[in-house]
Amino acid sequence: MVKIILVVVVIALLFGMLGSISLLKNNYYMRAKYFEMQFDYLKEKVVFGQYYYGSLLGWIGNWTGARTPQPTKREVAQSVPILLYHGVITSPGWKSDGTNISLNDFRDQMFALKKTGYHSISLSQFLDFMQSGKPLPAKSILITFDDGRADSFYPVDPILRVLDYNAVMFVITGRSFGADTNKNTFHLSEDELKKMLASGRWEMASHTQNGHGFLKIDANGNQGHFLSDKLWLDGKSRLETDEEYTQRIKIDLAGSKRDIENGLGIKVLGFAYPFGDYGNDEQDFPGAKIILNDSINSLFPLSFRQVGGNEFPGNYAGKDFRLVKRIDVNGNMSKDQLLFILNSSQEKSLPYVDAFSGNNGWITAWGNSELKNGLLLTRASVSENSSMTFLNGTFEWTDYTMSAKTRLLQGNSFAAVARYINGNNYVSCDFTGWGVALSQSIGGMETAISESDQSLQISPEKDSEVRIGVSGNTAACYIGDKEIVAGTISPSLNHGGIGFKTWDNTVNNSSLLVSNLKVDSAQ
Repeated sequence: MVKIILVVVVIALLFGMLGSISLLKNNYYMRAKYFEMQFDYLKEKVVFGQYYYGSLLGWIGNWTGARTPQPTKREVAQSVPILLYHGVITSPGWKSDGTNISLNDFRDQMFALKKTGYHSISLSQFLDFMQSGKPLPAKSILITFDDGRADSFYPVDPILRVLDYNAVMFVITGRSFGADTNKNTFHLSEDELKKMLASGRWEMASHTQNGHGFLKIDANGNQGHFLSDKLWLDGKSRLETDEEYTQRIKIDLAGSKRDIENGLGIKVLGFAYPFGDYGNDEQDFPGAKIILNDSINSLFPLSFRQVGGNEFPGNYAGKDFRLVKRIDVNGNMSKDQLLFILNSSQEKSLPYVDAFSGNNGWITAWGNSELKNGLLLTRASVSENSSMTFLNGTFEWTDYTMSAKTRLLQGNSFAAVARYINGNNYVSCDFTGWGVALSQSIGGMETAISESDQSLQISPEKDSEVRIGVSGNTAACYIGDKEIVAGTISPSLNHGGIGFKTWDNTVNNSSLLVSNLKVDSAQ
């Protein structure tokens, strides 16, 4: 009997030990990755201390943690840039793929942002800023990651922790929620998402339920995006109807919101379009943009897309907050390039003077541009017949007059641009060898408001002083101090920045030099 009791006790102990091991194995805090993150945190803390204070001794001598430089006065943000990342890759031999970023580059960017005085904000802070203009400190940024990937959490969290930064993870819920998600090591599991939330450094938002992928969109097997294209129904040999498409989209979007809110016990404030496609591509289903906009706005206060090359990269309170812009940061963008975009996004004040001794924020919308020897050069590329460059940090300018010395090196036409909102919406004074015209572009449709046959004596050897003035709903074009044409512009163009444009009938045959730029408030 004693032997039997001993055997039973031993068996019970063995089962207990096995059960405990199983529980520990499934416990987040007993996983090897968790212990690695604690080591990484300590390592990143030392590395940042050396970076911030110049040396390890300097860090030890200033044992106060990561300090953020304070502005000399209480400045507030005029706009908020949003950073978009995907995977943060730790493999030493990894090559840039246009989507992800190496851990070294990510670390360099985050450290530089912290040292320069940038600080992260939450989704709710951003929403309050966009909806009601609730003040935020200058140099506020929102940091976001797409896809709910493990490699955008484990290498990243120790750095966020050191810098006291927070971030938003946009989750593909069909890949992170459910019984089988713990077997998926590429995407984060529901348990991991809960632990991220518990840290206080992470927020969760939607990146669809099962809509981050491609589907068959015609009988030939061509594929398109889940959200912006209609599905080809093989059994019926046709595309979805508008109603079927709309229903499919609504089910997926509502499902993703339900997964997060029920699974994590939080309110979902944002949705990010997969691939940045919000129905804006020419090949998309023509009704997609409106249907997506209506469906998403009914579920989420904020939606996110990628910023276009001809747009201001920041987000401004009260403007387009239903479809906010993100800067896609990947291995092709250096720390210095990112800092240039963010620093030049700080709103510039009037009067403004630019001697082009350095780049204060000139962005190429299309074509090419460069600064050299106190001159701004904008020119068409080898595949285009026009170019456009605009000045970052001028989006909220309203009434002003811009003057500059110009020299057309190639082509027959150039323009001084004002009230520039993006590449499809602006006012321009068009100067050609046969006349001057005041024009406006609304939604990409350009029309002449008033014209004159008085023209510049355009020559590659001759400089001309030109000017454009905007005040209220009126605009005027000048050669020197002489007004040539004036007229009434659209009320939709009630703000915006400055720029220059060139064009010609021949590809790669238009270029303009600009110098002595001055902008004064309209009297």
